[in-house]
Amino acid sequence: MKYVVLLIIVVGVYFFLVHKAPVAPVVKEITQQDAAPLTSGPNNPPAAASPGTNVLKRPIDRTKEVLNQVKQRNGKGEF
Repeated sequence: MKYVVLLIIVVGVYFFLVHKAPVAPVVKEITQQDAAPLTSGPNNPPAAASPGTNVLKRPIDRTKEVLNQVKQRNGKGEF
C-alpha cells in the first residue's frame, strides 16, 4: 500500500511541476519564423583532391585542412 501512495505522490509532484512550467516562452522560441543561420563561415565547395593523394589518405588530408582553417579562424588555435 505504501508503494502505491509513494507512486501517487511522485506522479502528483510531476504533474504539479509540469503544470507550472513556463511553456509560452519555449513555444515562442520554437515557432519563430526568423531562424538564425547555423554557420557563419563561407559556403565554398570543397577543393578537388590533389593528384598525389590516394583514396585512403584523402580523409586525413581533409581533416588536416579543416583543422588548419579552424586554427586560422580562432587565432591562437583553440577549439
